[in-house]
Amino acid sequence: MRLYSHPRLHGLEIWHGLARTTALHQLRDSPAAYFAALDSFVAQLHAGSAATASGESLSIAAGFERLILAGGGAAAASAALTWPHLLAHAGPFAARAGAEAVWQELAWRNPLAFDLGQTRLKVFTRFASICHDRNESLLPFGARALPAALGRARLRDWLRPFLREDFGGVLLALPNAIHANGVAESSTYPGLFGPVQEIFGELFPRTPWAVCNDAVLVARGYPPPTGQKTLSVTLGFGVGAALWL
Repeated sequence: MRLYSHPRLHGLEIWHGLARTTALHQLRDSPAAYFAALDSFVAQLHAGSAATASGESLSIAAGFERLILAGGGAAAASAALTWPHLLAHAGPFAARAGAEAVWQELAWRNPLAFDLGQTRLKVFTRFASICHDRNESLLPFGARALPAALGRARLRDWLRPFLREDFGGVLLALPNAIHANGVAESSTYPGLFGPVQEIFGELFPRTPWAVCNDAVLVARGYPPPTGQKTLSVTLGFGVGAALWL
């Protein structure tokens, strides 16, 4: 396993960014409040004053020159945001351009990509884009909704039918912050935390594979054409972000 990275692209954990005293993820059930809070939070990011519930600094994003939106909720967010922005891709397949860019970088023959979102699994091959909804009866929300071992087994079972021996490389994008040592922080999937190699490695015994954050993969597909500092925000179940420097 390798952790995919790009020297100019950095993931940002903004899902727990604070709009006044409320984290963004706590507002997603009310679209009007959610998008208003996101609009305010984007302005704070630009000013360098954005705060998070965990105290994590987001000062790296200060002064961004370009904002792009992508993902299934991007069109609704675009209609509500007052901050100048570009709607890059609305819909479930926003990560496809990023997958194609990574495939080209890694020079894989007959590549495959999984974009595991909080509510949907997207599968990309050279010739097709496929979307499957999460079955909440098998993969309920909440890290402790199932024992970790069972949750991981069910995640692997979800991916396994799409794998073939003739794939030359597999890219796996996860809805988690992933540290440089390959350890993923928690997500809404039971068992999806800890060393990524231990969770998914048995699926790829003889196939090269790489892993990255899902928002990073989306951003990889939309590099700034003239080098501007660009904030890429993905909107689906929640909100994710990555920054081009």
